[in-house]
This record gives sequence, C-alpha cells and structure tokens, in this order.
Amino acid sequence: MSVSPLLQALRSGTQTAHQQLEDVTLGNKIMDGSLTPAEYHRILAWQRAVHEVLEPSVVGFTLGEYRYRPRFIPNTQDAAVADELPTTVGRVYVLEGASLGGSMIYRKLRTNAKLTQEAPFTFYHHQADWGLRQWRSFVGALNARTFTEEEIHQAVKSAQDTFATFARQWAATAG
Repeated sequence: MSVSPLLQALRSGTQTAHQQLEDVTLGNKIMDGSLTPAEYHRILAWQRAVHEVLEPSVVGFTLGEYRYRPRFIPNTQDAAVADELPTTVGRVYVLEGASLGGSMIYRKLRTNAKLTQEAPFTFYHHQADWGLRQWRSFVGALNARTFTEEEIHQAVKSAQDTFATFARQWAATAG
C-alpha cells in the first residue's frame, strides 16, 4: 500500500520538530539505560501534562474504523470533537506517533537496573500492548480518505503546533 500524500506531508512537515523534541526529552538516556528515577518521573509528569492539554480536543475522535484511545483522561462516548477534521488529524498524528514508541521505551525501562523500583511502568506497558494497533488503524483510516491540499496544509500546521505543545510542556516540567 502506498503512503498517502497526507502522511507524506505530515512526516516531512514535522521531521525537524520531532527530532528537536527527541533531542531534549531524555530519549538517549532511556535508550542507553542511564535514566534515573527522578528523570523517569519527569517524563511521566510531562506525558500526563501534555495529554491533559491535548486529549480533551481528540477524545471521541473516530475516522473509519479508527477511534482515539485516551491515555490519561476518561474515555467518554459522548465527547464531541470540535475542531475541523484536518486539525484533529494533525494532533492525533503526533499523539499516536508518540505512543508508537511506547513499546520500545517499555522494553528499555524494564532493563534499566536503576528503575527496578518504578516497575511495572504502567503508562508505557499499556502503549506496548496497543500502540502499534492504534497506529495501524489510524494510518489505515487516513489512507482510505482523500484530503485536499488545504486540508493537508491544515493537518501539517496542527501537527507542528502539537509538537510545539509537547515542547512547551517539557520545558514546564523542568525541575
């Protein structure tokens, strides 16, 4: 299956923001096993804060067979997504992409001897269980729909804004 123009635009339009965020959010320490309990707690506080800011605007979002699965706020069936579709798609692209890495992060956290007392790493364990399924469902829904150039532009702008929200929330958790 070929990649939709929307997904291509989202990937290329957020590549720099994605890399900049990875460079500052301790990903290297997760991967090399040097993450400390205090740093782990900062990452969790950041994840909670950013999801509490972003999730109210995407809870209840469905597209085809895809349905957004909240990480921190209650999953209410009656939630209405107020933003236009491209704006929501851009936001969900970043949120689902962030969860996609949860499986790898979970494996790395489990092997970090400094974090033994922090187990079972519930937030990342849940993402390891369903992150890839959610991502595939989301990508399938996007590939099944045609987006106009303007919608693609709006989705990319929304994804960039979402990365900026992740970065602002990271800075706010500095301690």
